[in-house]
Amino acid sequence: MKSGISNGASALAVALVLSTSVAMAQDAAAPQENVGLQDIVVTAQKRSESAQQVPIAISAVTSEALQSKGLTDIASISGQAPNVTLKSSGAFGGSSSTLFTYIRGIGQNDFGFNLEPGVGVYVDNVYLARNIGANVDLLDLQRVEVLKGPQGTLFGRNTIGGALNIVTSDPGDEWRVKGEVTTGRYDRIDVRGALEAPLAPGVLHMGLAFSTKHRDGWQKRIPYEGDTGNNPIWLLATGGASGGPANGNTDGAILFPTTAKDRPGRSGNMNQTAVRLKFLFTPNDRLTMRLIGDYLNVDEQATPFSLLAVNQNAYVALYNTCISGNPAFYAPVAALAGVPAAGVTDLCQGARGNAGSPAGIQPSLESQAGQNLPYDNRYVIRNADGSINPDLSYASGANYNKIDNYGINGQIDYDLTDALTIKSITAYRRLKSKFGADIGGAPFSALAPTFADWENQLSQEVQLVGNIWENRWKFVLGGYYFHEYGRHADRVPFIGGMIQIVSNDRYDTKSYAAFMHNNIDVIPDRLGLTLGIRYTRDDKRFTGTQRDENAFGLRLTQAPPALVLPDPNDIYRVYPLGENSMSFENVSYRIGAEYHINRRVMAYASYATGYKGGGWTTRLTLPNFTVVNGVPVKLPAPTFGPEKAYTTEIGIKSELFDRRVRLNVAAFNTEYNSIQLTFQNGSSPVTANGGDGRIRGVEAELNLAPARNWTLDASLGYLDAEYQSILPGVPLTGKEKFVNTPKWQAQAGTAYTFEAGGIGSFTPRVDWTYASKTYNDEANTPLLATPAGSFFNGSVTWRAPGERYELQAGVTNIADRRAVVSGYTNAEAIYSGVFSRPREWFLTLRVRN
Repeated sequence: MKSGISNGASALAVALVLSTSVAMAQDAAAPQENVGLQDIVVTAQKRSESAQQVPIAISAVTSEALQSKGLTDIASISGQAPNVTLKSSGAFGGSSSTLFTYIRGIGQNDFGFNLEPGVGVYVDNVYLARNIGANVDLLDLQRVEVLKGPQGTLFGRNTIGGALNIVTSDPGDEWRVKGEVTTGRYDRIDVRGALEAPLAPGVLHMGLAFSTKHRDGWQKRIPYEGDTGNNPIWLLATGGASGGPANGNTDGAILFPTTAKDRPGRSGNMNQTAVRLKFLFTPNDRLTMRLIGDYLNVDEQATPFSLLAVNQNAYVALYNTCISGNPAFYAPVAALAGVPAAGVTDLCQGARGNAGSPAGIQPSLESQAGQNLPYDNRYVIRNADGSINPDLSYASGANYNKIDNYGINGQIDYDLTDALTIKSITAYRRLKSKFGADIGGAPFSALAPTFADWENQLSQEVQLVGNIWENRWKFVLGGYYFHEYGRHADRVPFIGGMIQIVSNDRYDTKSYAAFMHNNIDVIPDRLGLTLGIRYTRDDKRFTGTQRDENAFGLRLTQAPPALVLPDPNDIYRVYPLGENSMSFENVSYRIGAEYHINRRVMAYASYATGYKGGGWTTRLTLPNFTVVNGVPVKLPAPTFGPEKAYTTEIGIKSELFDRRVRLNVAAFNTEYNSIQLTFQNGSSPVTANGGDGRIRGVEAELNLAPARNWTLDASLGYLDAEYQSILPGVPLTGKEKFVNTPKWQAQAGTAYTFEAGGIGSFTPRVDWTYASKTYNDEANTPLLATPAGSFFNGSVTWRAPGERYELQAGVTNIADRRAVVSGYTNAEAIYSGVFSRPREWFLTLRVRN
């Protein structure tokens, strides 16, 4: 809809007129304070202030709101804010602890260490560089701030879509204990608790919070007992019939390189423990110190993938032909693939792997004729009506998600004067992860990638926060240093070990920044200006080691090793030799103005820019070379450059009818340049700058307190995201929709509290979320898309008199809607998707002193 931004501006104008007229009438009536909706205090501008007074589009969600909806991790708040998509399952990988975040059409759909997130995630002022382990438990939470649009001035690099600012509670001056126990479907047992202890009242306070989550997996792995007859590709290749193998070899899943061997009989369980310890030290009125430590342990099954389809293209045809054991099929399949017949013979008759590889040498596929099943759509499990059954799988390969993630965060706030404060934030984090999933969904190794990461990050931020000119000029001046380093391992067997990717790459990134942000009251209580700027420099180093232990590309194409291989003496090496380095510099800025029509209505306009660093494509299954005048020429490691966003936004924030109505509306236009896209290049998902785009949108949020016991919240988001240009070599037409970017999103929830005298109160609640059709990959593969639809959740909460005890019973996904929510295709051969969780009930008991 090309008129989206103009419609948004019209809607904004109507909202402005209505808000102004209603608010002026209220001012004349002198409304009472502290009636209706309460303020939500945020720190989006590095100081505490009401969200309604910040000239930025913010969706702020309090801990009470999340608790009332039964939401316990960051990904579960997806849909609660307009134009925001959060997922705990990505295209592939299998870790449900990974957070994939999109705000206004910008994000990152991959967990790869070589990629930067498009939305910054901050916990207690500390940036989380990796989205692995970032789906944090909402443990002892105070609030979540969803900041929309580029936040490059105050939050820095990799916030071109926005930022998630997660703030945990500080311990108070009184001893407090609270805890909760939840049971539910799939033998769910969750235990959460928090303690606040004034060790030295007024001086030293301690807060301790913990959470354990346990439930069984909802997808069951079952033995394959179906058809073992002819494979259609043999008929296509030969024009005749052929006898198929008699049985399946399920041992193949452990023959190939993996980061772990776990293969439990279910997928999709939960087994997590999280702990946070916080000390708050206030020896005098000027000094505040915080020391925060957190730890997360995850040891569970992988995200459940369901096989959607198998395409009998060259890769699958090659495997099926090899296991037929009939060399007469090799030449026809080679012709279909456009490769020499000798290449097919080499792959079928030669041993897989090599003596120096992690899995050693394995028998040739031809020698296993009659032992292995072919790969085709017989492994797609369907219901009686023909729909995919997401609760069952024939998979037998990798099935694990293991994470150890911990950090320590030291913060110092010192008031130099009444108008000047210096702040220091020092943090160290370490991540260890191993995860893998059987995406191929077959009783043998079709596609079961596994990965491991060892990541360290150190950051130091210093801020000088102050005000001058009789508190009319508020400013933040700061510097930032960030260092991330570590290793990443790939272990990816593909189609019976025809490809066996192994890598142990190293990376090292340092970033430096200086920034200043100013809020100036030009006309007190009426007109304000925002001026911000940030300089960033990134220095990156990377050493790639990727190998294919079966030399698939070289053997299949029969290319001359000396002309194409990085190391002609090592036929298995595919990644160029040596350490690679790149540096980037960027200046981001924000210019804005806000006008307070009265004390309850503010209109604002802004222009902001953001930047996300470039890097290297690290996933190769073929050596990187090109052909010039018929001669292969080696190329260096493939790179991609930074992407940038330029956003113009207008908005209005209003509170009406004695603060019983809060209505915020924003419209924006983003010019999105050098977009980093991840797409399939053969069997490899690679990243490159794909082109430029434009994103236009409107969003509205409404909160109501029409009566003392009745609350209602609703939101609506519209996005028109389109490519303006596509660079040569990128396998897109330019007509595709942006990934993870539904055109429409809507949400509504309401609750009413019934007082029941001496037995307490009862609060029923119902919540609805809707998203239009959403594409889960850049190519807009129809099989992998999430169709338009709604989800409904509901609960009833009983609170005892005095609210010391609380019992909440609820149901999620009431309609039991099962839809693909993420998916992956490899070489357009295997199509696999992750479905929404089934209907689940839960019962939670909460106790507080």
